[in-house]
Amino acid sequence: MLVAACAAAAALLPVLLANGNRAGSGPRQPPWPLPPLTVVQVGGGPGSLEEMKGSPAVLLYVDRECVYCRAELDQWEALAPEHGFAERVWVVASPTSEMEGAQWVPEPLRARTVQDPDGSAGRMLGVNAVPAAFWIDATDTVRIVEVGQSSRRRLINNIQTITGDESEQ
Repeated sequence: MLVAACAAAAALLPVLLANGNRAGSGPRQPPWPLPPLTVVQVGGGPGSLEEMKGSPAVLLYVDRECVYCRAELDQWEALAPEHGFAERVWVVASPTSEMEGAQWVPEPLRARTVQDPDGSAGRMLGVNAVPAAFWIDATDTVRIVEVGQSSRRRLINNIQTITGDESEQ
């Protein structure tokens, strides 16, 4: 019984603390304007999310060691190209993630993988657990925030909502 209770509790917490801080309320409810975020490109050097501006996108904040993040990335690997959204997914690796060329990120998402080495981007977004997805519309406004692993159906619904494509896919 105790084992079942522990398993149930673990299932209810499908997140890993990304910034080592258990305090904090997490992301605020949308909508809100996307703040300017400073990140580092894979391989070093200052990074920018400017390419993301002006079109629907998702910032997916993850950690290499998080099993839920890996499962989320696996869903995105198949789903993003299938729905024409691969070039709109930006993977932001948490400060604790070892990048190693981001080989742990699926190939379709690797080109837009950046790191948040000091946690400043995560703090600006209100990230206190991963995976965390921030869905941004074409006006650079955060419209949807989700923490924890998403279902395939939920990802498809969010893609349709953020792009304005309500057709059945």
